[in-house]
Amino acid sequence: MAELYNLTIAEVSNEIQNKNVSPVELLESFLKRSESLEDDLNVWVAMDPELAMKAAKVCESEVDLGRYKGPLHGIPIGVKDIYYTDDMKTTCCSPIFKDFESGYDSEPVKLLREAGAIIMGKTVTTQFACGDPPPTRNPWNLRRTPGGSSSGSAVGVAAEYFPASLGSQTAGSVLRPAAYNGVVGFKPTHGLVSRFGVYPVALSLDTMGWFTKNVRDSATMLQCMAGYDDRDEGSVFSEIPRYSDAFLESKAPKIGLVEQYYLDEADAETVSSIRALADQLSNAGAEVSKISLDVDFEQILAAHRVIMTVEGAFTHRENFAERPEDYLPQVRNIIETGNGTSGVNYVSARNAQRKLKSAVERALRGYDLLLSPTAVSGAPTPETTGQPVFQAPWTMAGVPSISIPYALDIDGMPLGAQLAGKFLGESSLLAAASWIESIVEFGEVPDFS
Repeated sequence: MAELYNLTIAEVSNEIQNKNVSPVELLESFLKRSESLEDDLNVWVAMDPELAMKAAKVCESEVDLGRYKGPLHGIPIGVKDIYYTDDMKTTCCSPIFKDFESGYDSEPVKLLREAGAIIMGKTVTTQFACGDPPPTRNPWNLRRTPGGSSSGSAVGVAAEYFPASLGSQTAGSVLRPAAYNGVVGFKPTHGLVSRFGVYPVALSLDTMGWFTKNVRDSATMLQCMAGYDDRDEGSVFSEIPRYSDAFLESKAPKIGLVEQYYLDEADAETVSSIRALADQLSNAGAEVSKISLDVDFEQILAAHRVIMTVEGAFTHRENFAERPEDYLPQVRNIIETGNGTSGVNYVSARNAQRKLKSAVERALRGYDLLLSPTAVSGAPTPETTGQPVFQAPWTMAGVPSISIPYALDIDGMPLGAQLAGKFLGESSLLAAASWIESIVEFGEVPDFS
């Protein structure tokens, strides 16, 4: 019989509703699991078992009174340490914020609590969600990077500390660690989920995201958090459908395989593996065609760098002026580069972003999704968090994207397939991703024996 911590949200939520499993029992299982692995993995910035248990007992009493709030009721969730939480500090893994208490919940955290979720604790991020390697380690191989910046959140799902966790993506900070850790990582349309109360990197790029064990659970998370928020200047207004309804009509999708740039830059094993996946999907009924976008990816990545560095410099202008010594090298480089970039170059980069959005929209007119490797290779060694070059274009375009695990490389490290969909096309993207997930049947997990 599986342990409770092995279960997905979908598997355990009905058990909670039907009182076969209590939120207290479920939390106890996750607490025991995380305690046994934390010395090796370093997932947590802060985790108060008593605080989490208090929330679990409230959830349990609500179920007993018939006040079940839905599929996230009683579900423990990890939260990247850039999301403000009323009952825990938000440090951004920086000494500058080591004592910062927001006094309120970020909007995504607030919505999760309202849905009955238990905020289990704050997970490690690279400093200010930028590129300096974190202390967190990859559960598949402790000598490989977990990726970043949402390192603790990705590892926590992979190692079964919790069934879901919040991350964020400015370049590749959800999808890349998802690929490196063999879990599902989802980034919705830019502005579909509020960023209110989340410490920014670059507001033209920052997108909320999360990690789950499967695609269906990612849809459940999206259902809880999607919606317009006038406190977020990038928020987009859209009618919110029942995302789960799309799964009822899930069928073989029409897929554009992006060979341009992606297969030129990936290592040989990743190229061979993604082509084999495309063949597998084609044999299962998907219509797969090679596709090229009317963009220069090198120019797009250069423009992304300009936007991220200039807006990052703006975000940190006051703290950096007062405490530059407290910034790690890669964050410092972002700020200094941004400070030295001209306004003309920034405007040019934003114009490149608009052209990219149009090019991606045109490319997707004939397809349900665009397929590419999530990363250039399996997880590299921990001197780096890995390259964000494969994820950044879809972040810059603002379209939803998801990484699903589909194979192991020769070293036994997971590989992710990256699927990009249409702007506000979450329903069809998630349905197609679920179909692909059912075809690949990836069932590998880290070995802790």
